[in-house]
Amino acid sequence: MAQLIMVEGLPGAGKSTTAHLVTEWLVEQGLCVGSFPEGRTDHPVDFEQVAVLADGELDRVIRDFPGVADTMRRAAERSGDGWLIRYGDRPEWSGDLRARLAAFDAYDGEITADRHCAVLRASWEAFGAWASHDVDVYVFECVLIQNPMCALMARFDQPVERISAHVRALVRSVSSLEPVVLYLDPGEPTGALERAAAERPPEWLDAVVQYHCAQGYGLARGLSGFSGYVEFMRERRERELALLPELGIPVIRVDVAAQDWNVVRVSVTGALTTHLSQVSTG
Repeated sequence: MAQLIMVEGLPGAGKSTTAHLVTEWLVEQGLCVGSFPEGRTDHPVDFEQVAVLADGELDRVIRDFPGVADTMRRAAERSGDGWLIRYGDRPEWSGDLRARLAAFDAYDGEITADRHCAVLRASWEAFGAWASHDVDVYVFECVLIQNPMCALMARFDQPVERISAHVRALVRSVSSLEPVVLYLDPGEPTGALERAAAERPPEWLDAVVQYHCAQGYGLARGLSGFSGYVEFMRERRERELALLPELGIPVIRVDVAAQDWNVVRVSVTGALTTHLSQVSTG
């Protein structure tokens, strides 16, 4: 059975860099790795650019776009009492159709917190059941903790207990994969967030400030601007650090405040060597 490494941490902590580092190191060890960076539309558990529609909603979209009706029916995947359409994998579809489906997006569309949690749990349960025996180790980033914090804390302002219960349910669904969390902790988040902003276009900062301050948690607490974004991330970090011991799986917490990636690499690979050897002999 494959194993699962999940890289988590605040924006700017180095999740993508570390996930890439871990993947390269695992390959060097002769392992077959299934690496799924943030944003992949074919992610086995995440819903990047995936629409979640009820029966009637799917019927209306098909009716309004008859030219691709058959294609949409074939693309639709049953999930509970609804349907998933991975419109991010359909660049050939018109902008109008993609915009229509984006209105039902699993993260940013017209979806309730309950429905969001249900479809995400179903995707994790399915992955836990079918994870390929041809892969030795899967490497995920952001999907276990960051994405639920974005959706359930930032957008829906759900209670801490609700978010924790959801994340624990995701962990249980993949327990057969001997999961481990690699948590990158930058400490006080201001520096990490400033680095993240400097490395990305201005539009990124505008979007994340809007996302975290103009809805849900941020709106209810009057957060605004970059300072509001930092305040949100301080609270998120505290919640995440409190959540980690509740997961019931190994957690490798790495201090990345100094951003010394040679030191981080030695720390991460050493800890993973110990973890993987314990799993293989357990």
